[in-house]
Amino acid sequence: MRVKLSFIVASLLGITLGAASAYAAPSADEAAQTVPAPSAWAGVFFGANVPTGGWDLAEAPDSGIQPNASPIMGLRVGVMATDWLGLEVGAAFIPFTAPGDQSGTAIGIRGDLLLVPFEGAWTPYLALGAGGYLGSGDLGSDEDEEVHWGIGARGMLGDLVAMRVDARHNLTDSFNSGVASVLEFTVGVDFVFWRGAPSDVDGDGVADADDKCPDVPGVAVLHGCPDKDGDGVTDKDDRCPDVAGVEALGGCPDTDGDGITDAADKCPTEAGPASLQGCPPPPPDTDGDGIIDADDACPADPGPAALSGCPDKDGDGIADKDDRCPDQAGVPEEQGCLPKAVQDKFTGSIKGIQFATGSAKIKTSSFRLLDEAVGVLKTYPTLRLEVSGHTDDHGDDAGNMTLSENRANAVRNYMMEKGIDGARLVAVGYGETRPIADNKSRAGRAENRRIEFRMIGR
Repeated sequence: MRVKLSFIVASLLGITLGAASAYAAPSADEAAQTVPAPSAWAGVFFGANVPTGGWDLAEAPDSGIQPNASPIMGLRVGVMATDWLGLEVGAAFIPFTAPGDQSGTAIGIRGDLLLVPFEGAWTPYLALGAGGYLGSGDLGSDEDEEVHWGIGARGMLGDLVAMRVDARHNLTDSFNSGVASVLEFTVGVDFVFWRGAPSDVDGDGVADADDKCPDVPGVAVLHGCPDKDGDGVTDKDDRCPDVAGVEALGGCPDTDGDGITDAADKCPTEAGPASLQGCPPPPPDTDGDGIIDADDACPADPGPAALSGCPDKDGDGIADKDDRCPDQAGVPEEQGCLPKAVQDKFTGSIKGIQFATGSAKIKTSSFRLLDEAVGVLKTYPTLRLEVSGHTDDHGDDAGNMTLSENRANAVRNYMMEKGIDGARLVAVGYGETRPIADNKSRAGRAENRRIEFRMIGR
């Protein structure tokens, strides 16, 4: 058993040292996750010691007598070599009973490596170690080597006191050169008597355990992370790390304080809503004509900018409020009305404009009247003229419509040939749809075959 157990001890110690070397150079991220443990402590523990598998603690080899489950209590002292690796030694006192009304005591001496890979309010750890038992009592004296592994957790109750819970699995001498299992379940308290300075890789005064950016110097208020622009937003979270801004906008500036970053704000120095891309609402325009009320001479009635926002129903360029004839296009000389001569002779149905029968060819007898109309248009260059053609009801509707359009266009073309800009002339045909007399009589039909003039706005 001594040779076999010695081999197990050596093997487990090798595994322990291998695991320790694997942890010897944790990455920056791993170091940042570890909690700085107390640098040195002393503690007490107590619990239950439960042998299984035939623990041979008698002086006589292979006695077949195994100690019963019993209490265990002890002392331990430890140090943290790093934030993730601790070293601990301890001694345990085990008063036991055994079958046959026998009793005795065992002293356990052990050493452990504590591997602490995680952080948290309660820090879990893995224990690997070795030691031995010194037994005495009714079973005689015995010495057994042991190796063990275990798990535990430590939670700080204050700056100098920590509570611990542990579970250990010990492998030791059994009958017939076998290996026995001894389980331990303990609770205890550690008293910290010395703390080393916490690790601070980047030298910013924030311990690595509390430093969210342990490899880059930062500021304490941001848990050790840098903030180049000093706006209280860490560089890693700052969408504008070189320009001071506000936290709500990811560290980007908002000069006018309207909640829109300057980069996305079309009016960065004037506050405005997001719906207007950060620009202030425009001045009121009650009538919606595109002219603000402050500049609108008629703020309640829409009108063109050329008339300072005042309406012009007849489109003659004279505001209705100044137009004596607001429903009929006129000229400025007559305050928006037509000259009487024009009104009498060149509005409505124009007598004397005639065409060849069933044709749009203007009769020469009509030229004098048309020339007079051209003269009026040249005298009043602001006027525009609508020329409309009309027919009686003889013939089919479509043919009459085409004939009326062609006759209106013939008049328009004549005037254009005489020098009137085509943009001032509108030709339209109404066919037989707008009679002014009864089509049942010859006279009525003659009256319905006509050309009408209507002065229109700009």
